Order: sequence, then structure tokens, then C-alpha cells
Amino acid sequence: MSELVSIIVPIYKVEKYLHRCVESILNQTYKNLEIVLVNDGSPDGCGEICDEYAKLDERVKVIHKNNGGLSDARNAGIEIAKGEYITFIDSDDWIHVGYIEKLYKLLKKTDSDISVGNFIRISTENTQVENSKEVVYEYSNIEALEQLLGEFYVQMVIACGKLYKRKLFDDIRFPLGRIHEDEFTTYKLIYKAKKVVLTTSQLLYYWQRENSIMGVGFNIKNRLHAMDAFKERADFFGNIGLIDLSHKTYRQLFFIYQDVNKQKKSFKNELMKENFERSLKDLRMTLRKTNQNVKFKLFYESYFIAPKTMDLIHEIYGKLKSN
Repeated sequence: MSELVSIIVPIYKVEKYLHRCVESILNQTYKNLEIVLVNDGSPDGCGEICDEYAKLDERVKVIHKNNGGLSDARNAGIEIAKGEYITFIDSDDWIHVGYIEKLYKLLKKTDSDISVGNFIRISTENTQVENSKEVVYEYSNIEALEQLLGEFYVQMVIACGKLYKRKLFDDIRFPLGRIHEDEFTTYKLIYKAKKVVLTTSQLLYYWQRENSIMGVGFNIKNRLHAMDAFKERADFFGNIGLIDLSHKTYRQLFFIYQDVNKQKKSFKNELMKENFERSLKDLRMTLRKTNQNVKFKLFYESYFIAPKTMDLIHEIYGKLKSN
């Protein structure tokens, strides 16, 4: 008898895409599923669509709740999930027919706590994409954390596209009121896992909407949340003794700060600007305590003295490097 897998789908204002998402779940080759549709106070017809699916398929459970955001919706799903395994699917995305079966078999075969699938960004209904030959990577939890600075950063950091052992969520939840909630959370789950397996097979179809976080341009609120997430992650790595990862994450954080600093006119009020300036000074002091190469040390120290000049030099260097 196959084990129960809980699929948690947070839903808000996706009436146009919801059928596509849920149908892709119902059609999975792996059948022992608990499908948790979390209607996060959606003002359109999503709630009614969820209820209709619950009538059609006994595997579907529906939660209707007041709008609390993506983290709150996922957490609500986790609370009632009965499966030995959990996966998350965003309601405007959809999945390959073998998504669950592939991730489940990989997880069992390699005795992993998390299995990770690849994804493809897509803006058309045509899913006849050419997959290159599949490669499977097996990582210890530390090796998987290193991928947050490596080739498979996006695959590792997003909450979707993964199958998790339920026990990983015993003391971990997504942070409320945060954007970039995955950045705040997945590294904790990876660290708690004893082993992680990743396949390069594209199993998740990531829909590119114009108003999605990935589809919009610079947004000051998004970047400020991202900065908080990177700082928390850098501190977490330092606290568990992964000093090199901590120092490299602080380096990533600097480049986010640099990007935000160019857009200070986007700050809504003086308090926000003052808090950012204070954080920038704190980051400078922290970087001085980290193990960075000489080239980067010269760059960030010069940047704090003359940011506009260093931005220009950095831009010219980038153009020369790309030619």
C-alpha cells in the first residue's frame, strides 16, 4: 500500500487558473493523495470551485479562511495534513502527471527526507518542452544548503516542487506577513533533513504572470523582506557553525543592499530610509568580521565611501565582462 501524500494548495484570486492546477493534481499517476485546497478569503469564485472539486473527489479537502497571505494559507494546510509526506503547489502553477510518483520514488530509493524536482518557467499552455537527459544528485543536508549559493539555488530555495517528510514541519512554519516566505523557511527544512535528492527532470510548470513577484520590476517592499531573509539565514548558518556559508550569505546580502540603495527614492517615508541607512552601517561592520577575499573587501569598503562611483564602476565592469 502506497503512503499518503498531502498536497497543499493556497488559493487567492486565481479563478482563471485554478481548474488547470487542480486537474493536474487529480490526474497524478500516484493516487493515494490528500488534496488540501486552502481558500484564503479569495473574493472571486475560487471558493465555489474548491467546493465543487470536494464533491467530485473524496480526496479533496477544503479550508475556507479569512485572507492571511500565502504563509498563513500554507500553515493552515499543514495543520490538518494527514499524509506522511507534504508538497506545496501554488494555485496558478500546475504539475507534470508524474510529479508525485517521481518525487516519492526518488525519496524512497535514496532514503531522503526531501526530494526536489526541477521546474520550468512558462507563459503558454504548451508543455511539450524538451527535457535533457535526467541527472539525479544526492546531497547531505549541508551539501544541499551549499546549493543555496550554487547551481540549483532556485530549485532549493522555493517551497514548491519538493516532497517533504511530514516530520520536518513538526516545529517549522512559514513566517506570517512576509514576502519571500520561502527564503525565510526552506533552509531550516533542508538543515533538518538528513539527506536531500534532486532530479533535473522538469516536473513543475511555473506560470509567469505579469503581477507575480518574479514578473514585476523593482519593488522596495519585496527587496526589504529579501534582505531580512538573507540576514536571518546568514545568522542561522553562523549559529550552527557553518561559518563559510554564513560569510558567503552576507556577501549576497551586500549586493541586495547595493541594489536597494540605488532606489532610495522609492522609500515611502523618512523612517524607512533611516532604518535602511542604519542597517547598511550594521552590515558594513558585520562584513568586516567575515572572511572575504581582498577584491571584495576593497569593493565594499570603497562602496560605503562613494556608492554612486562604485555603482558606475560595477556597471562598466559588468558590461566589459559580458563582451
